[in-house]
This record gives sequence, C-alpha cells and structure tokens, in this order.
Amino acid sequence: MSALVIRPFRPADAVGTSELFRRVYGYHYVSPDVYLPHMICQHNLHQRWHSMVAVLDERVVGHAALCQAVPRHEDAELALMAVDPTLQGSQIATRLGRQLLERCQDLGLARLSIKQVTSHPYSQRLAQRLGFHDTGLMPDHVPSPFDVALAETVVVGCQMIQGHRRPLPSIRWPATCQWFMAPMASRFGVTLDDAPCSVQPLQLRQLPGRVDVVAGHIGRHLARQLQQLPAHWSISVRLSLRRQFNDDYRRLMAAGFIFTGLMPGEADISWQALFHRGALARRLDLISAPMQRLHEQLQAHTENWRGSITSSAA
Repeated sequence: MSALVIRPFRPADAVGTSELFRRVYGYHYVSPDVYLPHMICQHNLHQRWHSMVAVLDERVVGHAALCQAVPRHEDAELALMAVDPTLQGSQIATRLGRQLLERCQDLGLARLSIKQVTSHPYSQRLAQRLGFHDTGLMPDHVPSPFDVALAETVVVGCQMIQGHRRPLPSIRWPATCQWFMAPMASRFGVTLDDAPCSVQPLQLRQLPGRVDVVAGHIGRHLARQLQQLPAHWSISVRLSLRRQFNDDYRRLMAAGFIFTGLMPGEADISWQALFHRGALARRLDLISAPMQRLHEQLQAHTENWRGSITSSAA
C-alpha cells in the first residue's frame, strides 16, 4: 500500500472529493456544493476555499479547507472536513488541519474560526488539538448530517494567527455572564477604542428549524416586536457587540432570550453576541466546561420560559 499523502487540492481531485463526502455523509452534508465537483473546483479557483486533501493509492480519503466569505480577507473558517470511514481515528483530520494552519500566514490570514458539531465529541477534540478556544454555542443551528430528524447544535471556536489580535470592547459585563466574559476578555484582550456606531441593518431569515436574526443593536421597540413573535418559533440572534451591550442584553433577556456566548463578526474584527429563544430539549455532554454550562443554562431557561408562556395563556 502507498503512503498517505497530504497535499493542496488539485482540480483532478474534485470528483474524488465529492465521492468522499457522499461516503461519509450520504447526501446530508450541510453544504450542497460538495456534491458538485464543478463547484469544488470553482471555489478553489476563486480562492473562496483553500482545500487540502489526503490521498491514498490515488484515492481522496480526506479533505479540509480554509473557507472565506470574502476572498483575500483576513478571516477564514476551518471547515469542510471529511475522512473516509475506513480510516477514521488515524489522525488524518488533525494532519489536514495542521497543514492548513501552516498556510495561514502565507495566505495573509489573521483570524480563524471553526464550528464543531456536538452530536459526537470528535470535532470538539479536534478543535482543541488545533489550538482553538471555544467562544459560543449556537443551538439547533444546522440539520444534523448524522440524524436527519435532529438539528445540530454547534460550538464556535476561534484562534488568532501569531501576531494578530481581536480584542473585545471594554464593557462592564452583566453579573449573570461575568463568569463567561471575564476569561474571554483575558484571552482575547480588551480595547478602549470607541467602536464605530453599528450600521448593521436588521436581517430576518427563515432557515431550517429556526428564524435567524442579525442586528446592530436592540432598541425597546425591536425588543417588544421580537417578544411578540410566535412562541413556538426557535429564534437565534447575532448581535453586534458594542459598549451598550448591557442595554441590549437586558432587553433581550426580558423578551425571553438567553445569552449563549460570542462569535467573530463576519466583515471586520468585531464580535457578535449570541442569544437564543426556544431551544429543543436535549442532553449534551460537551468537552468544554464553559460550553456545557451555557447549554445547561439554556435548557433551564427554555423550560422556565415555556412554563411561563403556558401559565400566562391559561
């Protein structure tokens, strides 16, 4: 048998890469692009993906990529990981990830993120091995590739490339999330510079299993309108993190939401605060103690909130 080779993606690998995703996930992977070799080539050609493959006996048996929403931007996500079922447990995903991390400086990247599925612990262990720090929980975020009837909760991880920073704004955090935010500020740093006023327009999207809200800030009227949305909706909010966070936090909590951490902003070096209302009842055993605590708080809050809704309706 030939030795396993880890190398950058070539156009000739596209068909084998697509076949790999079908072997691993069937047709349940969250990104349909992986099922079209043409799209795999196109993303790499236009530098939206920087793919790495593992090849054994001329067969693609592993894939991972640095994905950029905006080519040549300083942020990327380590994603699109797949390893042939017959070779899982042989550290191929770790080797692919480390090779991609070594390319970050040459690609001009300053910051990386990763989204870890929580239906099994492997991706969480992988993120820890590769040096990511968990920053937030995204409940019921995507359809699970392992159980099509279940939405997958995701843990967000973040990593700074050497010499770069992504500081948090200087905020006196609410007492109920101080336990989480103080270590975050210690790890990523704090800036006293005034962030520019957010011009993030309000976005509202219906996605599988949930409604996704993106906002620059939460005023009283918007908070009241969010509170009046149907109680059976599962609603996720990504909120620009700013100095007035305490006001936004208080209004969202009063509207039935609960804080679930942070994630990197998409367009600059900012951060977004995560909130959720109406999570599925489920047990998760997460590797990260802070993520486990956020999940348990979410579950308790959701049960109490649903109980209060039922009582008021009666």
